[in-house]
Amino acid sequence: MAHSDISSSKVYFQTESKLRVFRIFVPLFLLSSLFLIIGFKFNASRTLFNYLLAFTFLMSLGLGGLFFSMLHHATGASWSVVVRRIPESLAHLLPWGFILILPVFFGLDFLYEWSRQESAHDAILTHKAAYLNDTFFIIRNIFYFTIWTLLYKKIIGTSIAQDQHGDIQITHKLVRWSSAGIVLFAITLTFAAIDWIMSLKAHWFSTIYGVYYFAGSIVAGLSMTIVVLLMLQNKEYLKNVINENHFHDLGKLLFALNVFWAYIAFSQYMLIWYGNIPEETIFFSERGHSGWHIVSLAVAIGHFVIPFFLLMSRHAKRNMKVLFAGALWLLAMHYLDLFWLIMPNFSKNSVNFGWIEITAIVWMLSLFVLILVWNFNRYALIPLKDPRLKESLEFHQL
Repeated sequence: MAHSDISSSKVYFQTESKLRVFRIFVPLFLLSSLFLIIGFKFNASRTLFNYLLAFTFLMSLGLGGLFFSMLHHATGASWSVVVRRIPESLAHLLPWGFILILPVFFGLDFLYEWSRQESAHDAILTHKAAYLNDTFFIIRNIFYFTIWTLLYKKIIGTSIAQDQHGDIQITHKLVRWSSAGIVLFAITLTFAAIDWIMSLKAHWFSTIYGVYYFAGSIVAGLSMTIVVLLMLQNKEYLKNVINENHFHDLGKLLFALNVFWAYIAFSQYMLIWYGNIPEETIFFSERGHSGWHIVSLAVAIGHFVIPFFLLMSRHAKRNMKVLFAGALWLLAMHYLDLFWLIMPNFSKNSVNFGWIEITAIVWMLSLFVLILVWNFNRYALIPLKDPRLKESLEFHQL
């Protein structure tokens, strides 16, 4: 494809499209927000656990988008230039984390056993109190979002700024920031996963938990990138810019990363099963009865077995309908995985799924769409002046 062919493609999100989306999702967001408030009055603990679930899902998309962007720059990839703006758009969720985490701060004693007064009578929680306390928890999370927002500004903001003048020195700067940023990203995400989810059951621990959340986040981020790209193309955006070769590589990466998630998930299970230590096996024991065994089986089959065979072949990765279905399915499985991690801490004797859970999903999806589309309208859907754009446009496979 010639570089000039960009002019014949829709690379700017039109205001009319933005308004159509807003007319649907603004009322959904407001209505679901109202229902969440009602849910809090009706059952505060259940609503807060569902809010935490929605919050960790949204942040996983933002973190997955930031990681993909840093990976692109750090490796000097050229094929992914034309798809890079979508994961960059996912990273726009991260600065919102300062606001979105506030309900978690105000509901610490509903969510975390270590935040309750009775924890003072628990020897294990007392031993961990120097780390697991309200003040230090809030300070740590402010630090995480400060680091992620810094990386967002230095990488995503700088990438968008390159659209103005195309300075190649910006590309070199992005490589340096991304290489260092991946290290900061790994450390902060690990601690965030421990704080947000693992500390819900502070008597239990896993040294692989941070990697587990990281693996799920990058699978979710890449899945959402594929879904958004295909939906944009369905509306005639980027038609002559992103071809089946780009989607083939995205499909291969998604397949590999999901296998990586399965490897981490199995490693955690296998080591705990083999050790057979009561303090460790309690995590899986609680998820082995009262309906949670069905959810456990659904996560294993749905997150690995089904997408493994669905996305394995070359044909599937080049078939847009199959790839879209696989990516959408993995997003649903990522939400189910987080549900499986979080909700047994609210109710280990039953699996609850009612209007509060549905409201939290609607709220989460409507907020995500609004943030995504708002940012689409601010800049081009591809990095117009990236020095490797022409190479990316002409990308093909033998």
